Amino acid sequence: MSPIYQRDRSRLGALFGAGAGIFIGAYDAGAISVALPRLVHVWHLSALGVAILGSAPLLGMVVGSLGAGFYADRWGRRTLLIVDFFAFGVAALGSAAAPNLFWFVGSRWVIGIGIGADYAVVFPYLAELMDQETRGKMMALTMWMANFGMVSAYILGALVIKTEYGWRIPLAVGGLLAAPLVVFRQALPESRLWLKMRGDSGKDIWHTLRQRRVITTVAASSANWFSYQVSDQGLSLFLPTLLMGVFGSTVASAAWHSILVKLITIPAATATVFLIDRWGRRPLQIFGFLGRAVALMALGTIFLVLVHPAGASGAWKDIMVALLVVAYALGAMGPDKTTVIISAEQLQTAIRSTGQGIAEASGRLGGMVGVGGYSLLAFHWGPGAGLWFFGVMTLVGYGVSSRTLQRGSAGAL
Repeated sequence: MSPIYQRDRSRLGALFGAGAGIFIGAYDAGAISVALPRLVHVWHLSALGVAILGSAPLLGMVVGSLGAGFYADRWGRRTLLIVDFFAFGVAALGSAAAPNLFWFVGSRWVIGIGIGADYAVVFPYLAELMDQETRGKMMALTMWMANFGMVSAYILGALVIKTEYGWRIPLAVGGLLAAPLVVFRQALPESRLWLKMRGDSGKDIWHTLRQRRVITTVAASSANWFSYQVSDQGLSLFLPTLLMGVFGSTVASAAWHSILVKLITIPAATATVFLIDRWGRRPLQIFGFLGRAVALMALGTIFLVLVHPAGASGAWKDIMVALLVVAYALGAMGPDKTTVIISAEQLQTAIRSTGQGIAEASGRLGGMVGVGGYSLLAFHWGPGAGLWFFGVMTLVGYGVSSRTLQRGSAGAL
């Protein structure tokens, strides 16, 4: 077997193993999104209860990303890629069987640890395995799988959510999907670049992290990831609930409407795969942030003006759905991919996962701010206030990206 064939097969296996993990993580986000309206009814959740439920996995992601990022630089990428989804699978099955809210929130927290760990390791791993000329495309292709994961969860949820315990089925399926992935990842090779350039100790990692150039890079990546995840996690969790407000529909109907909205992310993400190495990261991220911010603020304004959106005319409903579609499309085509990819590319190998973990933890904190902020604002002033909050925070990402990203450069070190 030729070395070139072996190398290509290893890269293909890594791409599949990484993409499958992103698919399952996004599937889980869609599954809880579909289940949330039912859980509000079953456990009589207040706005605070919804915020706690939605924030639990995000808090887990902070822990998982920080811990896995550091230990992936110490122990290697492959070990963490196996352990993270083993933990995810067990916790996902636990959440599906949860008898009460306390059990459910605890399971969701562990799920977050697994997903956070995966994001902190997968993209540094791919950045080290792929050629510099094509790695943007390969990492965008990996993120592309997330769109199918969430749509799949919405479809399954729409089919089973009508039954009393139907919310448990999509969550259990996520746990079952993790089992074959854990087995497959055991055959993945370790990153040769990491084996060659890893630090000798944890002190080496912290010493490198304190360098001024590294601090600046991590801070910029963290700020961009934070600002995007405020709206991304919030919209992911509350999309069916939001559409119930637009159409005055049932939980099952809102799940089907969510599918139609989310489908736009597939062609948008596909465009990113082909454009990211041609146009560059900067224009995709900047224009994605700006366009998404404008769409969300316009949608929020309509919600504030129309006191009862479900009773609005068909034309207004069409405009509202169109703005949601635009917000999702521009996010999927730009910062949804680029914030993750740029962060993984910019740092040197010895601290690549640690830096990625810090940036991702910042993003998950942004997700917690988004979920909690939207819950409280929507409770007191309606969904329009929450959407305006999303739009303003997305606009912050546009400002940070405009100032920190260099033109015509992938930012790789």
